Amino acid sequence: MAGSSKTDNDRYSEEFDDFGDTSADGADYDLFEQYLAEEDDLSLPERGDLREGMIVEVRSSEILINIGAKRDGVVPQADIARLDKEYAATLVVGEMVPVVVSKLTTDEGMLILSIADALQKRDWLTAEKMLESGEITVRQVVGYNKGGLLVEYGHLRGFIPASHVVGLPRNLSEDERNQRFDEMIGDELPVEVIEVERRRRRLVLSHRFAERKYREERKAQLFEEMKVGDVVEGEVRSLRPFGAFVDIGGADGLLHVSEIGWTPVSHPRDVLQVGDVIKVEVMRLDADRSRIGLSRKKLLPNPWESIEERYGQGETVLVTITRVVDFGAFAQLEPGVEGLIHVSELAEIEIAEPLKSIASGDRVAVKILRVDPERQRIGLSRRQADDIVGQALLEAEIGEMDEQSEAKADLGEAVAEEASAAEEAPVAEEASAAEETPVAEETSVSATEAVPADEGKDVAFLADNDKE
Repeated sequence: MAGSSKTDNDRYSEEFDDFGDTSADGADYDLFEQYLAEEDDLSLPERGDLREGMIVEVRSSEILINIGAKRDGVVPQADIARLDKEYAATLVVGEMVPVVVSKLTTDEGMLILSIADALQKRDWLTAEKMLESGEITVRQVVGYNKGGLLVEYGHLRGFIPASHVVGLPRNLSEDERNQRFDEMIGDELPVEVIEVERRRRRLVLSHRFAERKYREERKAQLFEEMKVGDVVEGEVRSLRPFGAFVDIGGADGLLHVSEIGWTPVSHPRDVLQVGDVIKVEVMRLDADRSRIGLSRKKLLPNPWESIEERYGQGETVLVTITRVVDFGAFAQLEPGVEGLIHVSELAEIEIAEPLKSIASGDRVAVKILRVDPERQRIGLSRRQADDIVGQALLEAEIGEMDEQSEAKADLGEAVAEEASAAEEAPVAEEASAAEETPVAEETSVSATEAVPADEGKDVAFLADNDKE
């Protein structure tokens, strides 16, 4: 009836009251009450159900929890012992906790519950959702085995196969790999769930997939936030003959070999190492091709800014030939400053093949013909250099080199004398054995010649020089 607030139980009670003497029909009334109780019991959970309940009492050997059913549930001490100690300390009266029904009834009519199983079941459900969504999560490395890393995943352990660990070389020996794994314990890694099998207790994660997805998302974000001219700090991730890739906060930018510094660089490894943290300026942003161009040179002092204060037209100076090309030779006056000697200025006209009169590495005297700081060009002439001034400069330079060599020789003799004196003193057997240990020989690697990044500009400058 509309507007009635009576429940079905109230109407049932009124109907029984109409029978008159309820004492005569007491047995029937008791049966009815039992029926209502059984109807309430239909809401009791089934074994394996995941519920949330409130702690109503904490005893020395168990915890009583109300999960909203007619009977309370009990968490035995054996289950409490499976919990993390810090988490177990939070289990106080009034706290809401997840539980799984382990057993429907006991002799006392209570439900047997498990908090440990509930926490794990909840984590399994979370893992399944993340498998479907592809969401990235950050987890801490807690151990490793022969096949890969172990990470915490709530109250579970996730597994990252070695092939899915970023930065782990494939050719490592077992001992080397274990050492790398041991160093990673405690690290927090972004991971993506790639396999969930609850029955087999398999939870497989991928660091590689997560890192790739994170970097793609981060790069898209950087293209929105960053602009040309920004100065950022980055870490050198890899070195190639053409430049270095620098991580600028989740995305890699290319630092071209010509933008590493003002001094020509044969290979980035001559200046940089993987892991170096450097400041760079954003030169180019190409969102369509997902490319970022960087420059370190722009943040270093420009030697061309005060070039006219150090070099004047008509002056004779010493230079080092850096490379010989068809139209002449490039020569370095100082680190970051190169000039061009046109082929017509290399030697006197009677020399048939002037290019063969000079080679990379030669130290020669030249005359400064022209200084153009704006275009960063210097025109040089070996043919017009003052021979007397050039010879004096060469002799002075040789004299300085001799003095440095003598100083090094004196230092070497002093070290040798100290070593000789030490040998004459009583030496323990262990020291003698150490002296017999062979010392590895040092090896030197010769750098290849740098290829000019702006050779076209040099040709243009040559044309201007010819006109004059």
